Amino acid sequence: MVTAAQTRSEMRARPRPASDFRPDIQGLRAVAVGLVVLYHLWPTRITGGYVGVDVFFVISGFLITSHIHREILATGHLVVVRFWARRIRRLLPASLLVLVLSGLGVLLLTPSTTWAQTAREIGASALYVQNWQLATSAVDYMALDNVPTVAQHFWSLSVEEQFYAVWPVLILGLLAVMRLRGHRDTRRAILAGLTVIFVVSLAWSVVSTHQDQAFAYMSTLTRVWEFAAGGMAALVLTRVGRPADSVLAWLGVVAVVVSGLVLTEASLFPGWVALFPVLGTVALLLSGAGTRVGQVLSTRPMTFVGDISYSIYLVHWPLIVITPHVTGHELAWPEKVAVLAATLGLAWLSKTWVEDPLRVRPLLAKAPARAFSFAVLGMALVVGFTTAWGTSLERREAVAAQQTKERLAVADRCLGPGALVEANDCGPVAGDGPLVAPVESVLAQVRDPRIRACQQTLESPAILDCVVGDPSGSKGTIALVGDSHAGALLPMADELGKRRGWKVVVHTKGSCPSTDALRVLDVETSDERQESCAAYNAAVDEAILGDESISMVIASSFTRAYRWEGLGGATGAEAGKAGFSRRYDRWVDAGKDVRVISDVPATSGELVPGCIAANPTAPEKCAVPRGTAVVEDLAVTAARAADIPVIDLTDLFCDQTSCYARVGDVIVYKDSSHLSTEYSTMLATHVEVRLD
Repeated sequence: MVTAAQTRSEMRARPRPASDFRPDIQGLRAVAVGLVVLYHLWPTRITGGYVGVDVFFVISGFLITSHIHREILATGHLVVVRFWARRIRRLLPASLLVLVLSGLGVLLLTPSTTWAQTAREIGASALYVQNWQLATSAVDYMALDNVPTVAQHFWSLSVEEQFYAVWPVLILGLLAVMRLRGHRDTRRAILAGLTVIFVVSLAWSVVSTHQDQAFAYMSTLTRVWEFAAGGMAALVLTRVGRPADSVLAWLGVVAVVVSGLVLTEASLFPGWVALFPVLGTVALLLSGAGTRVGQVLSTRPMTFVGDISYSIYLVHWPLIVITPHVTGHELAWPEKVAVLAATLGLAWLSKTWVEDPLRVRPLLAKAPARAFSFAVLGMALVVGFTTAWGTSLERREAVAAQQTKERLAVADRCLGPGALVEANDCGPVAGDGPLVAPVESVLAQVRDPRIRACQQTLESPAILDCVVGDPSGSKGTIALVGDSHAGALLPMADELGKRRGWKVVVHTKGSCPSTDALRVLDVETSDERQESCAAYNAAVDEAILGDESISMVIASSFTRAYRWEGLGGATGAEAGKAGFSRRYDRWVDAGKDVRVISDVPATSGELVPGCIAANPTAPEKCAVPRGTAVVEDLAVTAARAADIPVIDLTDLFCDQTSCYARVGDVIVYKDSSHLSTEYSTMLATHVEVRLD
């Protein structure tokens, strides 16, 4: 422990850290929250407004490190429990209240398709692990169509809370290590440790952003250097009002504002690009309140917004998410202005009636134990609420699954794709009865454990051991190969295999069509997934060619999703078609009966179950014109050119004018492009006929 004599000596020898309150920092908070809110309301105009979060991270690092250092200098020690209790009183009352009210708003005002995901994310947010929940979803191919929930913005609050939990312990650890090495200067000890953290975390942020940007964006480990930058600024700050401060302040303004206006969602962020808003914020913190910029930031309008910035951040996003469900359309300018006004009003009420009273009054402020008890009880109540909510949804899904099974057991030629067969004379394409499976049950199929067990992830090149249909293979063995669109045919293949006595070997991998060409996705920031796909395809090819029991190969792919590069430098559609042709030719030469199933038509791009839920009496609003939905399938083009049989299922999705999202009382897609379990299963009858 640092002795009182040592700290008194250091206080005389060194300038006192930055004071506890600086109005320009409150103004800087206003800039940060303004960037975030305007970005969420007008993302095509304030394209890089997400850097406001980075500004908040630097400010937090600056203030918290300054407070901790000051307490160590003044008292000779740091009471970590007391520090944590202050954070609880400051942050948890408002955040838990917003989570509960947001959950109730979702239950009352939004379709049931949003409920399950919302319940999971509110629970994660209450425990301040929402960033890891979203990071996991961001790399989960089957969850890529998840829509934003009212709790999505809690990812940054989760990162901050993790910082608050670890930072004081980390600083005490740094001091302990430095004392063991004979050093007594607390400022230098902390500064040295933060410098190491800054360098290591920044380096990892750069590497991780190139490898997997979606995960890196949410990860605490790729963001901690931003807090360290603020902490380092607090420790090197000695005075304000220097002549160079004005230049420093303007450089900071330019860096932050230009980042907010120039960066886009396509920017490789965080990584090294985040240095611009981070160093800009550091420059503003170091320049102080004495500059012209600092004086503007210290004006009453700026400090007022800064004072309520935490509540603004809490309430603005739930309003943005829920309001379109109330109005029935996307936010237009009038609604956006109304949301902005409501955000300011609710934030002021939260600050006045929730944040300030519970922060200073004896109810929570009298003893740290009370704050901790409140945190445990509050988190438990919110998590209990979301757990009960999720359990109720699971029960509903179980009941719906049983009802679906019973209805499917009854022969009905107009159920599902049969409704589009003209000879069946079925009436309305959508059907006129209740849905075979309710929208929330269909949406939940993105977590189907069968497909997860049979479809390889984006990163791994290993072949999975997956067999469906008749495991004994009494009548032969076939293979189902392709990307996730082929994976969505697994229920069809399973049903077909059981009917025919076929053992079906499944070789599917997310975002990996079975071809010799290289598929290219512009959103990928490294070659890792492309290389993984190429290695997986080589392994699948070898497995099929080496397995004499496989007599038939059924292939399908989402070819319109990719750009193509071929061997010998070929590119574009020709490279894609050549890649499929080469692979099919090898299988045919090996004696395999190759069949290619046409890909599903394009949808509007939104979640189909959500669209059906929003238009229960007008499912035709979820349909897409046939001319838009049916585009060239390169795998089909390649197959036809090589005289390989094609099973074209387009007529089971579309009539002459439109392609449908609901057919014969069955929802066609479980997300924005993958077949629902029910529709896929019902295709088995039609595929069986066309195979023959």
